[in-house]
Amino acid sequence: MPKFMKLICLVALSLVLGCSQDYRASIASDMKTIPLADDMDLGIRLPGDNWKISPEPPMFLVEEVAEHIEHELEETGRMTESLTLDQLKKAALKKLQANEAYVFNPATGAHLDVDISRLGEGGVAPSARGVENSARYAVSSLEGDEGVSDVVARVEKTRLAGTQYAWRISADYKMHEEPRRFVGIVAFASPYWVYLYYTDPLKNNMDYGEMEKMLQSAVLGFKTAP
Repeated sequence: MPKFMKLICLVALSLVLGCSQDYRASIASDMKTIPLADDMDLGIRLPGDNWKISPEPPMFLVEEVAEHIEHELEETGRMTESLTLDQLKKAALKKLQANEAYVFNPATGAHLDVDISRLGEGGVAPSARGVENSARYAVSSLEGDEGVSDVVARVEKTRLAGTQYAWRISADYKMHEEPRRFVGIVAFASPYWVYLYYTDPLKNNMDYGEMEKMLQSAVLGFKTAP
């Protein structure tokens, strides 16, 4: 093999190895740390005391999802009997507890839902295109959600420190005719799919800018190599 071909092969190999190793990141000491798994944390900088972090969903979100479940059941004709508010809240809580953490402003109802999903045994890691397709599927899910209309969305490549690939969803829409804004980040950090979904009811014009800064600061850090 000619020398220049050997050089090209070595450069290509180094790029491949770099892509598989260099995405790892460290969480800075001034960040709030959110445990997501035994081997992975999310680091984020909160802009002020108005934002809270919890592994449990805030009550305003439980109530909102309970109402949403009721509307879905009525719309699909599955509301065969009257459910109590307590039963609806229990169903909402069960659904929301699938997420690992929440960052939220209790005064305005703005919230970031943090969710991860580990690849199953024998699962194949996605390509950058696979992550992009997942982000586009999330837009389709939003468009088909009960009460949602007038969705204007775009999907673009982004960066989330500590991940191999990340795509961002930006959307404005209406929920039961009330304007809302959504920002989602779909990413992959082997062996985890990572989903950061922010919903803004637009009750405070500072929330969106503060969340943008939080997402820009966000870092996924591994405690040990998975």
